[in-house]
Amino acid sequence: MDLGRKSSGIGRMILLVLIGAAIGTLIGFGLEKYGILSPFLRPAVIDIPSHTYLDFFFLSLSFGIRLNITAATLLGALGGYYLSRKW
Repeated sequence: MDLGRKSSGIGRMILLVLIGAAIGTLIGFGLEKYGILSPFLRPAVIDIPSHTYLDFFFLSLSFGIRLNITAATLLGALGGYYLSRKW
């Protein structure tokens, strides 16, 4: 193990951004339940349907993803990024 080498922390940054986004989403759902800031907490949906196929002769792959992003999710992700830079 090299003691003089410092890790870049990319994995830690990605993990903290994802944790921050998840916490922001949970807080956003809680605020939306009580009607606080509800116009800002409506999700923007990014949807790639699951009938997108990549077909080979021997293998068929289907791709699909759906992202629901709210303002609280973005704020949580930014908070996680800020923590990763300070920590």
